[in-house]
Amino acid sequence: MLQNLPFELLSQIISELPNAQDLARLSSCNKALHAFVEKDGWKTFVQTRFPSKSVKDNWKAAAHSLTTTSRNYDRKAFIARYLEPSNFIVKLPGRDLENQWRKPRGQTMGYQPIISSYEESTGKSWDSLKQVLAWSAGSELVIRIKEMGGGGALKPERRGTYSYLDHYGHRTRWFTYKPPKSVEGRDDITTLKLMSGGYREGSMSNSATEHVIMGTASGKLFLSHLELERSSHNTLGSVFETSGRAVRSADLSPTTQELLAASLGDSSVVLYKVPQYLYSAPEICESVDSLSERSVALDGSGGRGHRIWSTRFLSDGLLALGLGPSSKPVHIYKVTNEGLSQEPIRKFGVDRTAWVDGLEEVTESPDTKVKQSSIYPIVPLSATTSSGHAQGEVFLSGGYDGIIRLHDLRSSSPYVSTYFDPTDDASIYSLQALGRERIVAGSSRHSSLKFWDLRVSGGRCYHYTDLNVAETQSRPTESSQNGWNLFLNPRNTLQVNGGRGGPRWRRDRATESPVYSLSTPSSTSPTLFAGVENNVVELDFVSMLDKHPDPIFKNGITRDQRGNINVNRSWNPKGDVLNFAMYEQAKSGDLRLKTQAGVGLYQSTLKGYDERWRDGGS
Repeated sequence: MLQNLPFELLSQIISELPNAQDLARLSSCNKALHAFVEKDGWKTFVQTRFPSKSVKDNWKAAAHSLTTTSRNYDRKAFIARYLEPSNFIVKLPGRDLENQWRKPRGQTMGYQPIISSYEESTGKSWDSLKQVLAWSAGSELVIRIKEMGGGGALKPERRGTYSYLDHYGHRTRWFTYKPPKSVEGRDDITTLKLMSGGYREGSMSNSATEHVIMGTASGKLFLSHLELERSSHNTLGSVFETSGRAVRSADLSPTTQELLAASLGDSSVVLYKVPQYLYSAPEICESVDSLSERSVALDGSGGRGHRIWSTRFLSDGLLALGLGPSSKPVHIYKVTNEGLSQEPIRKFGVDRTAWVDGLEEVTESPDTKVKQSSIYPIVPLSATTSSGHAQGEVFLSGGYDGIIRLHDLRSSSPYVSTYFDPTDDASIYSLQALGRERIVAGSSRHSSLKFWDLRVSGGRCYHYTDLNVAETQSRPTESSQNGWNLFLNPRNTLQVNGGRGGPRWRRDRATESPVYSLSTPSSTSPTLFAGVENNVVELDFVSMLDKHPDPIFKNGITRDQRGNINVNRSWNPKGDVLNFAMYEQAKSGDLRLKTQAGVGLYQSTLKGYDERWRDGGS
């Protein structure tokens, strides 16, 4: 009998099962198999099918959540809303109270949001989470705190905490913070990082304090400690010395968050040591000098438009810069205890002319015009024991030419794979890796999000999860298949009212906006945030007709006496869900626009898609 097999063989069988339903059926065969599956089976399944996801326990619930989210991505099932502070809004640091948030005014265009988010476990159940979201609105910082799960519906906290339950039954609080003496249009926030993980664990901070690094166009770079539950005017913990140079971008070392790298002005990259936070912000803020500084040589003698565009840690020991226009717009520096390496240890180009049919590199003649481009976002791909590469060795870059390139430090090639939309060459302004399964990019035009699935072998030949040395010498591969574009332009008319807690949506020039930033709270989260002009869009990948949705959303479900889900009351109680349009990428150019119907409208559904999608030509 199957249950009499050694545990090792049972684990091997489970690792070959394609979906969670098969494992659940195996578990129902008898008590012995049920016990094994509950103890070890779900863990084996999650680690095999979702190796890039950070999961430590609650394996059965994790399998439910991850498989549900994966299916929703495949079926393009999501609920989208504009985000805006509502109900009770606490102004930090004095904790003054507002019930209506006003967007920045006085400029010729809306603000360009920079987004940062994270989530952390707060209990024993899978859905017991605290999610923190922050974005920049001109010179102001907006923060949302959500508490989820815990095995039952949450209740608003006691008077004075200014929380309410949102449409999912999550306890929600809103805060805003404007740094001292900041002026709209001059001190706009250009870079934003929420401190989480290693920094919070090692800094003796309580859960009611958020640590935020912000840089501004006027050359200010500082670490603020925002105490959410009490008035505290000592918000500035540290000020990093910039010599008044504009802060273009910044990033934190990923593991401990002890190092801060920032690009200042057009061509300087500076490394700082982040001071530790003990119990409360100091009375006098600490001034932090640079640990090391490097000036980056830019092609074109540093003319107009030549600059460092992005700064990103690939690992604690590797820092990547995206710059341009340049023939080699990606520079990699080594990070040590003494600071940055004197020169880049590697430069990556964007030109293909060095590749010939024999897979040999050729030396270009002096008359050959080398392709130049600018690189905006850079994103490392996560490494696990099964990935075949170390952390930081494989990463993505998004270019001015609309191409996403996959780079590998172990390869002599400038890049080993590309992702692009053959019908739209708009620049890539933002990138987000969704584990090792998918990537999403923000375009410079039409408020467009571009999705690619990295798992499909038919979509590309190069798989960084099982790369070997021989494969690193092969020709770069191209992938424009299995991608789809989503337009973040609402096709429905939303409510406009100024009532307390009610939606007050305005288009505010967002129709043709770039997607400036992207963020997801964790590798296991079903939520994606996108920043367009004057707005932040939240996309929750969930299906409205799913009888067993992700546990994170279960508290918002309303059912009738027969157990049937009331779709409108469960998913759209305020009438603020957005209807978008999308198309799937194809080299043939045969594009079919698809549009979302309103909540509760499910006739003429398309096979393989969420029930809300309609053929745009019908």
